[in-house]
Amino acid sequence: MKTTETLTGGPPRRRIFLPNSPVMRWSIQMSVVLSALVTLPALVARPWADERFMLYMPESLVGSRPWQLVGQVIDEIPAYLDSGVFRPVSRFFIYLEHWAVVRFGAATGIPPNVVMLGVKVAMIFLLVTMAMLTIDQYRRAAGGKETEVHWRRLYGLVAVLVGISLVLYNPATHPLTLFPGLYLGTAALTLAIPVWFGRSWLRYRAGKPLRNMWIRVGFAVIVGALMASMIELIYLAIPLGLVHLLLLSFASGDSWRAVWLDLFHSEAFLLWALVTTGFLVVFIPTRTAINQYCAELSCYRGADLSVGADAVAAWPARLGASFFPVPQWTQVHLLKRIKATPEFLLAAGAAAGLVLYVIRRTVVENEGDERGRRPRLPMLLIGMYFGAVVLLASALSAVSGAVQDKGVEISPWRETGFSWIGWAVVIAVALTALYDYLRDYPAVAMTLSVLLAGLALVTSIVNQADMQSVNKRTDTRLYNQAGLFVVHFDDTPAGNTQRCLVIDDLRAFAPNESELSKMNLIGEFLDDTASSLYGVVYCDSESS
Repeated sequence: MKTTETLTGGPPRRRIFLPNSPVMRWSIQMSVVLSALVTLPALVARPWADERFMLYMPESLVGSRPWQLVGQVIDEIPAYLDSGVFRPVSRFFIYLEHWAVVRFGAATGIPPNVVMLGVKVAMIFLLVTMAMLTIDQYRRAAGGKETEVHWRRLYGLVAVLVGISLVLYNPATHPLTLFPGLYLGTAALTLAIPVWFGRSWLRYRAGKPLRNMWIRVGFAVIVGALMASMIELIYLAIPLGLVHLLLLSFASGDSWRAVWLDLFHSEAFLLWALVTTGFLVVFIPTRTAINQYCAELSCYRGADLSVGADAVAAWPARLGASFFPVPQWTQVHLLKRIKATPEFLLAAGAAAGLVLYVIRRTVVENEGDERGRRPRLPMLLIGMYFGAVVLLASALSAVSGAVQDKGVEISPWRETGFSWIGWAVVIAVALTALYDYLRDYPAVAMTLSVLLAGLALVTSIVNQADMQSVNKRTDTRLYNQAGLFVVHFDDTPAGNTQRCLVIDDLRAFAPNESELSKMNLIGEFLDDTASSLYGVVYCDSESS
């Protein structure tokens, strides 16, 4: 019989962050490593869109005093309300993230685009961890053991599918490469809030009342108010929290009537109600003000919500935009761009090998494996929950005016992080049942495993081919050089000339007046950043 020691390569460690599931901890680690392998070139990609100047904007605003960012975002609230958005909390953290990235780069000499590698891997870890914790709560509600082959198999397949499905269709708008801390971080937080409710529910069912309940009451209201002050993706935590509590009750074997009675009497439902109350207290007045202003004047199109025929037409495209075979089918032509580059093939081969390794350790059944009762109902409920994640995320994006302007185009957008992780778990649940069916057909199971490894190979090569073409672009070189010169600052006349040439080339590369104004803005922020860090401007045009 396999034990947690044989599955994880050592004796069970004292739990620090995750609950008592060494199999889950190991699966999370493998998932993050696999995701990093298949997206390797994108982890150090250039900044895109507004992140090009947002990277240096916080340093320009507050210099070496990051605590002043609180006052900055408060001062900005009226202007942003007039444009149709209310996101002061998200804006504070995005300022703080980019301030820290530039400061860390200046302290270590690591270019900002390389420092962002750490941010991207951390966001993948948080998102995968929240998905695994959610699954683990259904296992615990159903009374299953993580070492049983059915649950162990699901953890391993989620780890595999998360990596396989991370197709960077259009890196210019993918949340891994554009504001990963904002979009993937918000997705992880949105999944974390139902996990918080679920933890309270599990304690309630175990007869362990929550400690410091009055503190938790106040905290729940504050959490709800903060959610209403963040990017709209966080709103999904409210319906997902209620869905999660209902499905957990079903997973424990409760009847339909008992589910509702037990839910309304639980402390978890009280927390959900308090979070919702805190959310509505802030959401209703701010949304009323936004609607009144936007009815008279034009507001930010990305925050314009429209429920109608355009939303209905856009929804199917958003539903399938992150279903990983679709982006791969549309990008398979990129395989033609791959040259005989050893490091590309090495990374792709390592990804495929890791898939086979994870499947062998957690998915393929061996003699003496601890089987237990097949958890059909909780597996189905897990699929339903993450199906709800995909449905709600795609519906939220479909009612956005900016998405509706794209028509039925299949491309990544802000909700892609939800759809990516949601589809990965839904497909993993289906594959778990399939592997269980193939127990007596080892040759077919092995063929399926090789097919999954092949998909990891294709995903990695497609991502690398796309990024290879992106990295050859003139603007990519210029943006990365601009960041490199910030952290390796040469205060000689020759260094100043180099930096001014980069700014001049960026201005010359701008295709229109709008882009030219953004390049001028980048130049201003770079000057302020260099003045804050080194006491001289980034580009002294008179000296050069």
